[in-house]
Amino acid sequence: MLRYALFLGCACVLIEAGTVQTVAAGTAPQELVGTWLVEDIKSGGVIDNLQTTLEIHDDGTYSGMAGCNNYTGVFTVKSLQISFAPAAATRKLCPPAVMDQEAKFFRALSEGLSYEFRGDELRLYAADYTVPLRMMRHDNLADLVLRIPAAPIDRSEVRYDCGGEPVMAEYINSGNISLLQLSIGDAVVVAANVVSGSGAKYMGGYYTWWTKGEAATLFNAVNGVDDKGIDCTRAP
Repeated sequence: MLRYALFLGCACVLIEAGTVQTVAAGTAPQELVGTWLVEDIKSGGVIDNLQTTLEIHDDGTYSGMAGCNNYTGVFTVKSLQISFAPAAATRKLCPPAVMDQEAKFFRALSEGLSYEFRGDELRLYAADYTVPLRMMRHDNLADLVLRIPAAPIDRSEVRYDCGGEPVMAEYINSGNISLLQLSIGDAVVVAANVVSGSGAKYMGGYYTWWTKGEAATLFNAVNGVDDKGIDCTRAP
């Protein structure tokens, strides 16, 4: 299940570089290296369509998307013990539920942790043997194949600027089937065309993508019924 939320309208983006503490970081075990998608925090689950990731690098640094904010930091590994130094993060403001999950994620990383692999699953254990974080490997992309009646398939890609954020839209049409794939950072949203009074309207997950002429508007249901959307224009 894709867990991702986009909040392009957030203001006040700052980096708190002073919060990062330098620690001696050796070469990370290769089985840890990669991108991990958080499936559970403190046995409380996670918000559907809200993507929280942890990217572990072999140079002793870590980074990712906490749900609303991007972050980066350093870590150390000794045997099966892993310690994450406090991260530097952007300071965007998102809905309270999103900020609450993000805070829980950072608190979970701050605990004294050990790690264990179960197939493609990575579990981080606290000293009391509880599991603050459970994650799945998120490095590989998979192809989704849909079988449809034989008909010409028309695909076109358009790059947009949505409030300063790049978004790639791929329109896929075949007969009476009309789909949209939005690439937003590392996330992918697949939406289907629905009836609209004007323009072309696509809906998928929490998102609504409404095109009119050369422009589009991106709506996010997480922001409530009063969400005015983000204006998107075609980029060069």
